[in-house]
Amino acid sequence: MTEQPVLFSKKIEVRWADCDANQHMRHSAYADFCAHTRIGYMIDIGMTPEWLKQQGLGPVLFKEETEYFRELFMGEVVDVTIEIGEPTGSAKSVQLVNSIYRQDGELAARHKAIFGWFSMRERKVVALPDIVKSHMLAHDIEPA
Repeated sequence: MTEQPVLFSKKIEVRWADCDANQHMRHSAYADFCAHTRIGYMIDIGMTPEWLKQQGLGPVLFKEETEYFRELFMGEVVDVTIEIGEPTGSAKSVQLVNSIYRQDGELAARHKAIFGWFSMRERKVVALPDIVKSHMLAHDIEPA
């Protein structure tokens, strides 16, 4: 993993509904926490639901993978961060990496997601919106 700046961070409490029969957080809840944090990041940089509707865009997921390191339990408040991942080689996608940290600061999981934006009007994947490119450049990250 590259040493990229943290673009966004969100604290989330592990709920009863996030846990499984083994009494720890279920695997799909890790992905849910990361998606929730990515949406928070999008809103933070100005890609609000209203903006997406005006632009006729929606995020589209191409690939995601998670590495699990430590268990998480009901009631824990975790910190989910976002960093830019490896270049995708495409002007139509970006990789974001979420790290999920336990309350004690220990890394619990790392989640990588490659996604882009889908034009509702054209019904196809389009180039990264300028708002994303400008935010990446503001953090000295060259868009693909």
